[in-house]
Amino acid sequence: MKKQLYLDFIKTLLPDGEFEAFKASYQQRIPKSIKLISQKAKKSDLLAYFSSQSRTLTPPDLSHDQTFYDDVLYVSKEEKSSLGSHFLHQGGFFYVQEVAAGLSAQILNPQAGDLVLDLCAAPGGKSLQLADVLLSQGAGFVLANEPLSPRRKALIFNLNRCGLHNTGILAYRGEQVGDFVPESFDKVLVDAPCSGEGMNYKHDKNTRYRDAKTAQQFAQLQLQILISGLKALKVGGELVYSTCTLNPLENEGVISQILKLFPEQIELLPVPIDQKSPGLTDYLGQELLSEQQACKLARFWPHIQHTGGFFIAKLRKLAPLPYTPQRDQRKQEQSGLQVSSQLQDQVRTFLNEQWGMQRDEKLTFVASDSAIYLTSSERKKLPSQLFIEKIGIPLFKIGFKGEWIPQQGLATCLGDNAVLNTYEITDEQAQKLSDKLDLQEKRGADGQFLILQRKGHGFALVKQVGEILKNKMG
Repeated sequence: MKKQLYLDFIKTLLPDGEFEAFKASYQQRIPKSIKLISQKAKKSDLLAYFSSQSRTLTPPDLSHDQTFYDDVLYVSKEEKSSLGSHFLHQGGFFYVQEVAAGLSAQILNPQAGDLVLDLCAAPGGKSLQLADVLLSQGAGFVLANEPLSPRRKALIFNLNRCGLHNTGILAYRGEQVGDFVPESFDKVLVDAPCSGEGMNYKHDKNTRYRDAKTAQQFAQLQLQILISGLKALKVGGELVYSTCTLNPLENEGVISQILKLFPEQIELLPVPIDQKSPGLTDYLGQELLSEQQACKLARFWPHIQHTGGFFIAKLRKLAPLPYTPQRDQRKQEQSGLQVSSQLQDQVRTFLNEQWGMQRDEKLTFVASDSAIYLTSSERKKLPSQLFIEKIGIPLFKIGFKGEWIPQQGLATCLGDNAVLNTYEITDEQAQKLSDKLDLQEKRGADGQFLILQRKGHGFALVKQVGEILKNKMG
């Protein structure tokens, strides 16, 4: 029933002759794709590894610029075990991400030193992209916001797994943030909550379909979140709005409203992707956008681009938006993080003594009452008005007696630099660790923490307990 309703709805959006092609695309599987984490993985190394497994990695054919989408690649074939359980995924070397879903972060195009807000961040794929790009450029910070606790846990897990320490976590309702921190961010991503109908290629047996009333409710929330994101954006800054639905009410309809509400403050920019489809100018006889405006938008269809259904718009802020000042009472109760020079020296000395890591003055450490984190010096740019749930990547828990207990983040973020209490593991051992298994080996003194490396890259933290290396990957 839902499938037929959905197909009937799609038929109203397509020109004559295209519907059968769309319907046929329902029967075709969209190939899996992965986003490489450049801080952990060299593209050449992953290409060589997958080739050794009789698999190929190929870039999507969406742009004539071959550098445009260099870090997201199609995987040639499925294995019996999912990519999500692969040791390279569990070790933070790649993230499973559908090609179209990765485009919005790419279009936002953060530059070195940018402070970026990902307003609807969970489960974290786009935050990973943004943080990875900024780390590769040497400066910049991403604040990733997610109000729902279960989804926020997934977001934190993915950022920790990939070791992206230039990140912080917020837990605000998306429509509130702009009033707390107006004019604060260089770039904002609003990958809005939506009906999700563009993901129906995953759900052929359980098709997602939302009636017009439900889609309109989504659109109202999306508009509020978009306005909030624009308030938080600096004048001259850029915002990308995206959804994984094909419903015009949630896409062109929202953009039409924002342009009417703020005709002098907001400018619609072109989405620079060669192989995109344009936006729609009207829906059910109602004009939404001009032809010129619609051509600046980007739609992705399963039967044309062979991706999931997706929508992207890009906006520039030309002038301030009105806002209602808000204060977060929790901020007054939040104890400050320790960032003293003494802490920096203590951590660097400990890392050198335990794992032979060279003292790196570029690294920044902060301590709460319960943990020590690796973060970025760019944290100084963060708006002081916000209550930050978590910052950076945890390296050590602080025990009851004040002792430092190493965490997996130590291996993920700094394991490449270890030359003491470390050894190289095989791919088979890496998979065992990813499957939450221990290793039956004696490699260090009882109670000692070791960093295991794969091809010179930090992979896992283990603790020697008798003749067993206890897995601490989490």
